[in-house]
Amino acid sequence: MNVASVSSLTTTAPSSAAKDESIDQDYAALIAQFYNVEEYQSRDEISADDTELQKFKDDLITKGAAIFLKDLNEEKIDALVEEYRQKLLKEKENNPDQPMDINQMVSDFRKQLLKEMMEAQKAEQQDKNNQAATLTSSDILENIKNVKNDDNQSAQNTIGFLEQILNPDNYNTRKKSDTIY
Repeated sequence: MNVASVSSLTTTAPSSAAKDESIDQDYAALIAQFYNVEEYQSRDEISADDTELQKFKDDLITKGAAIFLKDLNEEKIDALVEEYRQKLLKEKENNPDQPMDINQMVSDFRKQLLKEMMEAQKAEQQDKNNQAATLTSSDILENIKNVKNDDNQSAQNTIGFLEQILNPDNYNTRKKSDTIY
């Protein structure tokens, strides 16, 4: 777009019925020339393009959460075992004189990882149970305190103004306060 075309566009008054959209397109092209403009996409549109996320959702839906986590843990263990196997193979290459039963060592390592995972899950479950028990007992104590406070406040509210005035304890207190002043 050049200066002559802009000045010629401004001299002609557009009619109110028909709007010239070429100006809007020229302006948009000029902006796009100087600035990198990306088309807006909603989070759903971005997520729809992500194949790994879609695979994750499909696996979670078809397998369920428990089986999905079990499979995920198995994948992690398999990766660690394979890494350990590669480490042992390199060690054997560096020390060919040292006898190694790689398969037995890998099997023992896998058993150890499974045992650690089971212990971690048991500990996590116990922590959850302990927290739930702690929360429930503390909630019970808090509720008891609240009920006692409510009972005390409601008992005070049920004593009428006249009863408070006629109460002998209040009379003695008032008499003492009068003598002090």
